[in-house]
Amino acid sequence: MSDLKHQTVAELEASLLSCEKYIKNLSSNLAGQKERHKWIKHYLFEKTPQELSITEIEKRLGHKAIIKP
Repeated sequence: MSDLKHQTVAELEASLLSCEKYIKNLSSNLAGQKERHKWIKHYLFEKTPQELSITEIEKRLGHKAIIKP
């Protein structure tokens, strides 16, 4: 940061472009990781066994259910 004060206009413009490129790359990486995080949570929920009552099962199915022994 302290070297910026002593840079020429051309050097500052190059530094600005470099900084913007770095920020764009970080933003892209962050977006990718957020999407990965979402899918990890989705699959964790999907693969984790859950205890459900008959009422909850029927609600998810959208109709009545008869459970046979």
